[in-house]
Amino acid sequence: MLLSNNQKLGLFCLTLFSVFFIILMQVHLMPAVIAGLLTYTLTQKLDAFLSRKMVRFSHQSKLISVLVLTTLIMSILISGFWYLFAWFVDMAKHPTETLMNLKLVVNNVINSLPSNITHYLPDDLDVVKSTIMVYLKDHIFYLQSIIKKVFHDLVILIVGMIIGLILGYKENQRISDDNQIKPRALTKALKTSLNRLVVVFQYVAISQVVIALFNTIMTAILLFIILPAFGVHLPFSKSLVLATFIFGLIPIIGNLIVNGLIFFVAFTVSFTVAMVIIVYLILIHKMEYVLNAKIVGTKIHAGICELLIAMLFLETVFGIIGLIFAPVFYAFIKLSLKELRII
Repeated sequence: MLLSNNQKLGLFCLTLFSVFFIILMQVHLMPAVIAGLLTYTLTQKLDAFLSRKMVRFSHQSKLISVLVLTTLIMSILISGFWYLFAWFVDMAKHPTETLMNLKLVVNNVINSLPSNITHYLPDDLDVVKSTIMVYLKDHIFYLQSIIKKVFHDLVILIVGMIIGLILGYKENQRISDDNQIKPRALTKALKTSLNRLVVVFQYVAISQVVIALFNTIMTAILLFIILPAFGVHLPFSKSLVLATFIFGLIPIIGNLIVNGLIFFVAFTVSFTVAMVIIVYLILIHKMEYVLNAKIVGTKIHAGICELLIAMLFLETVFGIIGLIFAPVFYAFIKLSLKELRII
């Protein structure tokens, strides 16, 4: 089959984008791309909304959308850091109360474990403290590297967001038809590929919101219906449900964080309850794979098996970030090939 010039250009752009993504996943810079796509997409959507609602100031909607998103992002980051700082300060101000709460939690965890396991655990909190201090001393350089990596990844995310805001602002600038220069064929093809990527990212983002809601509902059923039916009441249930939705908006990693929190809280109640909950959460997590593949697959007419294979393959090659980006990557390739009428 002979390809037209447009198809050749489209395939070239698809290959270029694919190689670019593979390199970024290999050097662990894909979180910046995801953050940039998120802010770029939100800027576009907010600009379109404001231009419809603010007819008199529609020419300023692009600037307002960037300012609103920038304020929102900065507020979230500052609030998060302030909350952590206040939490550490509060613990430092009340060391005795903090120590007592910690001792209570440790005792609850130890008492909930089977006797054949507690035999190997320390009996006193002072022993636990000394063990932790020895561990920190022996692994101080490793812990420093982890802290540096966390801040490095945070900086990368912020830079990605800034780039997305800038590109969104530039894209939203409306140039009059008289002054508009006709783009070259390659520039037009690259722009089409970028728009296709943004559309696919929107599909996946919508899918993630649906998954977060599904996860929250299933977790609420467990904490408020199933466990109380057996006489088990988990502490901080309402906070855990709220955290499930908020962290659920972060693909894969958010689920791991909130599942770890729920498992830890359940551990303070009973070892058996913790085991039951972790099995329940794992089953929900596996169902989310199918739900994600179903929602995205419906939009691009791809089978569930195709997306699941892509997710497993990229996870094997690139790890967690490959699993997170797999639906976007595969959907982008599939949609590009369909729109170019190659498949």
